Amino acid sequence: SSSLTLASVILTAGVAMFPFLIPSSRAINASLTIWDASSSLGTLKIMFWVTLVFLPLVIAYTGWVFRVLRGKITPEYIDQNNHTVY
Repeated sequence: SSSLTLASVILTAGVAMFPFLIPSSRAINASLTIWDASSSLGTLKIMFWVTLVFLPLVIAYTGWVFRVLRGKITPEYIDQNNHTVY
């Protein structure tokens, strides 16, 4: 419940400040807005395609690692394989 409370406080502050991320106290048009902080459309498109290619690879590799390293390691297994288990 504390993480939900913290998320709610941050969300409330974000909604209250919209569209400003960092408001300027000297000049309102010198503030950092959501649109000023985002990347260009070209960069966002490139990152979309890079993510589309590499995310399935990362998910597949993570699944393979979990499959290879599955199971419990018992003290007997460590005693039998003491030269290969560190």
